[in-house]
Amino acid sequence: MYTVTIIFEDRSVSVPAQEGEKLMDVLNKAGARVHAPCGGRGACGKCLVKAEGAIQTDALAPEGYALACRSYVCGDVTVYVLGEHAEILADFDSGKINTDGESGLGVAVDIGTTTLAAFLMDLRTGEVLSSETMLNPQRAHGADVVSRIAYSIESADHAHLLKTEIEEAILSLASSLLIKAGRNGEEISKFSFVGNTAMMHFLSGHSALGISAAPFTPKYTRSFNMPFHGASAFFGGCISGYVGADTIAAMLSANFHKTEKTILLIDIGTNGEIALIHKGKILTCSCAAGPAFEGAHIACGTGAVRGAIDHAHVENGKIVFTTIQNDKPCGICGSGLIDITACLVEEEVISPMGRMQEDYVISENVYLSGKDVREVQLAKAAISAGIDILIQESSITEEDIQEVLIAGGFGNFINLKSACCIGLLPKSLLDKIRPIGNAAGKGARYALVSKESRRNMDLIQSRSGYIELASHSDFADFYADHLPFDALD
Repeated sequence: MYTVTIIFEDRSVSVPAQEGEKLMDVLNKAGARVHAPCGGRGACGKCLVKAEGAIQTDALAPEGYALACRSYVCGDVTVYVLGEHAEILADFDSGKINTDGESGLGVAVDIGTTTLAAFLMDLRTGEVLSSETMLNPQRAHGADVVSRIAYSIESADHAHLLKTEIEEAILSLASSLLIKAGRNGEEISKFSFVGNTAMMHFLSGHSALGISAAPFTPKYTRSFNMPFHGASAFFGGCISGYVGADTIAAMLSANFHKTEKTILLIDIGTNGEIALIHKGKILTCSCAAGPAFEGAHIACGTGAVRGAIDHAHVENGKIVFTTIQNDKPCGICGSGLIDITACLVEEEVISPMGRMQEDYVISENVYLSGKDVREVQLAKAAISAGIDILIQESSITEEDIQEVLIAGGFGNFINLKSACCIGLLPKSLLDKIRPIGNAAGKGARYALVSKESRRNMDLIQSRSGYIELASHSDFADFYADHLPFDALD
């Protein structure tokens, strides 16, 4: 038995490890969640850690470093893990909302594939007392839900680990919320949870086997209540294997249960969800957009962490950019990726078909590659094709759409003109597009304090139809049509 010493920014821990044990497994067991967008298959190179000692590896890495997923312990090892501090949107309204008048404290949680946002609320008044965010610890098992579903069904231990990781993250957030609000020591009596279908299955302990392959049937779809660590908890329902409670919560916050407008709602993320309501009928779909906009599968991609390039524009033929907290650029996050791609399309560095002569260097050690451009093409084509399918199936045209709502923290940060420039969003609807922030989190807050809101979520769920894009006869044609780039006039 050997010892692996893990050096964090603020502490160090030592854990035992067996001969030949994978370094990533050791780190995960010790709570050092290493970012592994590819799910630990050695394909992305993002699990690079600084390591010293007896390590055997079958993957190339800079001297003094190792890919955690392709390295094995063969003696005592010291690993240095730097903290990853993400800028995650957890916006909330300053006003109060209608409640059932219960006493006590509650926590509403939006469980995202990449991030979690939580809100401590006074159940009687509906006031948000504090908010807190964190990166999803399950990212160590893959950047996308498909990787994590595959991991979960490999064994009962894996499924239990995913459940435990998310539970511990929620309890950690709850503790931080109480301290932040000056209510440390008080009890939380109620939780509400929303998230995509996979996240909800992991947390509730339902098997994800049904959503691992066609016809992608969830174990449950209707909302339910169950105990959660001594408190009562509301688990939002799901529409399909890939349109979950977070989308229903977003539709609730956008008043889909009572609107008479024709509204298109889009949540751009690893698994892009789209909903269209027309004359009270709701159609939804899910686009396998891939995790490009979360920083995965991009050579210099990163999450919204300190130093990530978040915005860019062209001045005198040169890309000028900003970074989060104005730190030295360490990579490109989603909003920066959209801006940079749009800049290079407008400057004709990227051809309409997505070709680039060579890697485009943005700053020292940060560049955009031809493969990165392809990832953007695939993601934006999937989302655009999904929009086209919903419009077609609703028997309307783009002109009939009165509002386009962009949900999620990512949507709040992107430059809408850049998104239209690359074809991620319809150019003809630019003037109708409006970011609505963390709409899923807002819906979760409503559900926490109001029975009526929970009933309205169930009503939206029952009225929502789902279109499986992969089996739709026109999807391939729409997808191909949206692959090229077209600069905005």
